[in-house]
Amino acid sequence: MYKLTKILLSIGCIFCLLPTIGAAKESLKITLMVSSADQRSTFFNKIKEFEKEHPEIEVTRKEIGQEAYKAAIEGWLHSKKFHSDVLFWFAGAKLDEFVSKEWVEPIDDIWKKQNWDEEFSKTFKTAVTTHDKTYGLPISYYQWGFYYRKSIFRQHNLRPPQNWKEFIQVGESLKANNIAPIALGTKDPWAAAGWFDYLNLRINGLAFHQSLMKGKVSYTDPRIKEVFRYWKELLDHQFFLEPHNKLDWRSTLPYIYRGKAGMLLMGNFLVPQLPKSIRDDIGFFRFPQIKSDLPYYEEAPMDILIIPHNARNKKTAKQFLAFMGRADIQCAMNNQMGMISPNQAAEKGKNQLIQAGYKILEEAAGITHFYDRDTPSDMSAPGMEAMIQFLNQPMSTEEILEKLDKVRKQVF
Repeated sequence: MYKLTKILLSIGCIFCLLPTIGAAKESLKITLMVSSADQRSTFFNKIKEFEKEHPEIEVTRKEIGQEAYKAAIEGWLHSKKFHSDVLFWFAGAKLDEFVSKEWVEPIDDIWKKQNWDEEFSKTFKTAVTTHDKTYGLPISYYQWGFYYRKSIFRQHNLRPPQNWKEFIQVGESLKANNIAPIALGTKDPWAAAGWFDYLNLRINGLAFHQSLMKGKVSYTDPRIKEVFRYWKELLDHQFFLEPHNKLDWRSTLPYIYRGKAGMLLMGNFLVPQLPKSIRDDIGFFRFPQIKSDLPYYEEAPMDILIIPHNARNKKTAKQFLAFMGRADIQCAMNNQMGMISPNQAAEKGKNQLIQAGYKILEEAAGITHFYDRDTPSDMSAPGMEAMIQFLNQPMSTEEILEKLDKVRKQVF
């Protein structure tokens, strides 16, 4: 009788466990690149909101700093040990490289199901489409341009320059008042690339720049040499903060805060870094015009989410992308991070710097994603190294460009 009772109790326990077994949660692993505390907390809040809407899904997230993330992602995508269902990445050539290696899952099905053609412009969709398939969800983009202290400009009777002549005049005036005209931190190589991109866009235009990014133009072309001549003019005027090669982009910000440097060419991702006490005193203007016959082309790097081909939970990954593509989610997320929402139905942020970004990008005749996102890594890495070499040794320009063109021929 005792044995029979024990058996019945055991059977009963098994039946008690059945509902629990049947309610096992689905998994979702997300790996994100973070470059600020605001970005980290924003992603954390959105993931928690997703979990609340989808209690059947258990999310595991991992957040990694920008440079370490960029160095590791290629290894993750073809690793048999590392598995993530959603990864943060960039639109442009950076995405195309991974797609060509079949490391990224197409998401045409979720794009169609969510009717995203109605919510994202053709420009945004094109940025994540290659070989007639769509591979990423745009979640943020942002403007590049010059940031400055309004009070410093007022104090010295300066106005944001509209053209190159005015830009030089502003720089000379700042310098005369013991203020370094331009803050620059080339410890981050891409900070120098922003200068190259804008000078090339303002001197040679978008079509030429895109041809260069695709390897169709020689780096020894006279038009590229003209870019470096304008750049050298700033070096000859000693406009850049020294020692720029000892500073990263964050290290340059206090020079702007304290009025030790006048202007900083940077992306709007710097907004969360600004102390609240001076945010209203930070102004923005777009890169000045150099050739009056060229329209304004702008840098507007786009951040995206992708599903790796080796993802184990593609169904839940697509659910997360559907969530992150919503207008309300993109609005809340980008307003907190100081960026712009690709979803056209998202409410525009009221922050003055976000509004400035919307304005210049809406007026732009075309956009680029940024040097290290528009050309393959095998080209962009030595390209940015060459730019820093130029900033340190401007007299070796010819030698630098010849070396770069040898790389171009090898890559393309």
